[in-house]
Amino acid sequence: METNQNLLKKLETIDRLFCEGSIKEGQKKIRNIIKDSKSLNNISHKLRHKINYIQSKSRYYDEISSFAANPKRDILIKKINHLVNKPKKDPRKQAHAINDIQRQWQLLDLSSKPATKSQWLNFNSLTNTAWGPCKEYFNEIKEIKIKNALERKIIIKEIKDYVKRNEKNWPKSNDLVNYLQNMFIKWQKFAPVLESDLPKLKQSFYESKISIYEEIKKQDAFNEEQKINLINKVKEINYDDNEKSINEFNKLKDEWNKLGKAGKKDKNLWNIFNKNADKFYAERKKLIENEVELLRKLSMNLEKDEMSISEIKNQLNDIHKAKNTIEYKQINKDISKKIKLININNRIMKIKSYQNIFNILIKKIDLKDAPYKFLSSIEKSFLNNKSNFNELLYSCIKLEILAGLESNKSDESIRNNIQLEILSNKFKKLHSNNNDNLELLLINFINNFSLVDLNRKHHAIWKRIAKCIEILI
Repeated sequence: METNQNLLKKLETIDRLFCEGSIKEGQKKIRNIIKDSKSLNNISHKLRHKINYIQSKSRYYDEISSFAANPKRDILIKKINHLVNKPKKDPRKQAHAINDIQRQWQLLDLSSKPATKSQWLNFNSLTNTAWGPCKEYFNEIKEIKIKNALERKIIIKEIKDYVKRNEKNWPKSNDLVNYLQNMFIKWQKFAPVLESDLPKLKQSFYESKISIYEEIKKQDAFNEEQKINLINKVKEINYDDNEKSINEFNKLKDEWNKLGKAGKKDKNLWNIFNKNADKFYAERKKLIENEVELLRKLSMNLEKDEMSISEIKNQLNDIHKAKNTIEYKQINKDISKKIKLININNRIMKIKSYQNIFNILIKKIDLKDAPYKFLSSIEKSFLNNKSNFNELLYSCIKLEILAGLESNKSDESIRNNIQLEILSNKFKKLHSNNNDNLELLLINFINNFSLVDLNRKHHAIWKRIAKCIEILI
């Protein structure tokens, strides 16, 4: 039961609402308090004074609200009167304009004191008159609604025919769900319909789908049972070889994927199914981490040249789990770069050692620095009493041909003969015994060289050969 004290507290709450700008809410509460105060046997002067104060404040806000809202209502009345006097040519636009004005009027009623009776009667009368030109539009809308109802009846028949065709051999539940979704999208396209037709159409639409819903439920229940069995099978996997366990789990996963959905429980069942296999992947992850750690160590050894490439490659053969990791791919890239760098350095050293042959022949460099394959030929050349310039030039020009370099103009006839010889050998599929590659042509040069008659011609020929060596190696 309410008391003077309780009502005073409520009035203080209303006063706060007014201060915060919640005028409508405060006015609603004060009406309730006035009603409750009438049930009191004795109203205190303080309560009566507070009620009068709050009512006065409420009336003040109503006056302010009316002062702000009434000019806006007058504008809306003018707008609707304009639509009466000069209706829009397009009935649709006339209807939309009326709806917009009505919406603005309703917003004013919600946000301020309602309109006076005379304002409302005037606005309502003008609105009813303004709707007159929209009669044609309403008739058009009615025709559309009737056509939509006919289309919906066709959809209902399509579903019934679908049920008859498939009830002896239903498609999978996924396909049934997709079918229902597509039919619903199609159903939604043919809206609206007449209010009188709507309940019956909705009922018929629902009844046409009952058999499909029941089949989906039936399949979902079956799939749920099958998936629970697969979950139990995963729990039973316990091979000593972890990879064998993972392979077995993957087989069960293939079976799972072949099954349809298990209704709303499907996602939860899938999570349980996978969670029971986590232990296998945790063990695999540990093995991968161990191999990755080994890869990091091998990378450091490769970088610091603490292990040979062949030793590292041998250890990489033991990597099985981490072959798809970044670390595995990176170390193989680093090995390739290292091998490429070694090959470049080897090429540079080989070029230098081959180009030094002439300095060894003229004894500017010690014989021990000669490439092994030329050592015996160089030793024999020291015994030569005379150089065979024709053979020296032959080796030089043929190397230039092989290297794609131009020869001296004075050597043109010799070059032509050598080119003819090369073509002839290719045609006959023959190979010369002493002039078919760089090494053999260098040996031919060495064998026909003599330190005894060393002159500028020797140096000039070797300078040309040195260029060929750099290209051919």
